[in-house]
Amino acid sequence: MRRENSRTFIIFFALAIVNGSLTSGALAAEKQFPSRFIEAVVPFSPGGAVDNSIRIIGAEAEKTLGQKITVLNKPAGGSVEGQRYVANAKPDGYTLLAMTSSVVSNILTKNVDFTLGSFDPLIMYCFDPFVFVVNADLPYKTLAEVIAASKTKPMAASTPGKANSKHIAGMIIEEKTGAKFNYVHTKGASEGVPMIAGGHVQVGCWAWAEVRPLVEQNKLRPIAVMAEQRDPDFPNVPTFKEAGFAIYYGAWRGIAAPKGLSPDVKDFLIKAFTKAVTSAEVKERFDKAGFPVVYKGADDFRKYIEEDYISLKKTLEELK
Repeated sequence: MRRENSRTFIIFFALAIVNGSLTSGALAAEKQFPSRFIEAVVPFSPGGAVDNSIRIIGAEAEKTLGQKITVLNKPAGGSVEGQRYVANAKPDGYTLLAMTSSVVSNILTKNVDFTLGSFDPLIMYCFDPFVFVVNADLPYKTLAEVIAASKTKPMAASTPGKANSKHIAGMIIEEKTGAKFNYVHTKGASEGVPMIAGGHVQVGCWAWAEVRPLVEQNKLRPIAVMAEQRDPDFPNVPTFKEAGFAIYYGAWRGIAAPKGLSPDVKDFLIKAFTKAVTSAEVKERFDKAGFPVVYKGADDFRKYIEEDYISLKKTLEELK
């Protein structure tokens, strides 16, 4: 009996040592975060506002993190695939999401297997009012002219995916103005914006940074911006309100992780990205690219997302 008790004690003692080693090893690994590259998942094609802005922030954040941030573009399913990929990833800080308002619209309009609770928001870094543009070869110079023409014959409008915020923006224009659009869903700005310039579609709602190069080449014509005031980057473009329609809409952008990050890792990532977004280097590159910086910390960002969910749900119900 004494021998059996001795064996039991030895077994429990060995297990305690192993368990203690694993625990201390895990804590050591957490303290060393990050020990390898971090993957930032962009649920859109390369070349759009989300892709370009996250690369700018990532390059600056690497200075604090001490590791590379690599971008993985997963544009399928109107941004659903990339969002699902991150929602199901291990919450260790090595897989992050370039989170946009499309997370909210996808949850509200599609049969997805993730919720707002699937993500840990880290920071919001941008809010971008959409610009409504037309092919520059078309004769329309004002919103009233576009509306009238589309009522006669519906115009083709490009979007980065069904139920994406830019698709919803078009739907809001239809609802508020009586315009008529047929939507062509693409994988992102790098595909959708050139379609307008090339005459494959006639119109679209996109971020200024996404359309500016082709506007400057006189291949696109901005008609109106969905902001409360004219944008200083394109002061000659009127707001929808000036044209008689109180339409304010755009896309927010931020960075999130899978739900369940350890507090230490989460805090370190927030500090690294906050430092990057508020740096002079990122501000200069954002100004040059046309990305407006609107910063919110983790708690305020989460509240903002929840408020956007409530607001968009109401908007979608009104559009039915």
